Amino acid sequence: MGLNLSNTQIAKELDLNKDDVQTMTYQLRQGVVKRKPATVLKDEVECDEVYVVAGHKGHPTAVKKNGVRGVETASKAHAAAVRSKRRSPPSSG
Repeated sequence: MGLNLSNTQIAKELDLNKDDVQTMTYQLRQGVVKRKPATVLKDEVECDEVYVVAGHKGHPTAVKKNGVRGVETASKAHAAAVRSKRRSPPSSG
């Protein structure tokens, strides 16, 4: 039996109920996660495309100046940019 099978495939191969297989694979995965050593990042680490929406944190003067409406406008602008990005055809190159 391969390690990259779905619960349904495992259930069919072993002739078991898929709910029982779900319980078994959940327990196996939890055991793997518990035994896996913690990831330690060091040296240079790169992150791509991180979107953080934190309301007014770090910009209290902008909130005081624009009020709540300014925060809502910024959120709407961010949402519009994300939608636009999703609709854009992939670039060639």
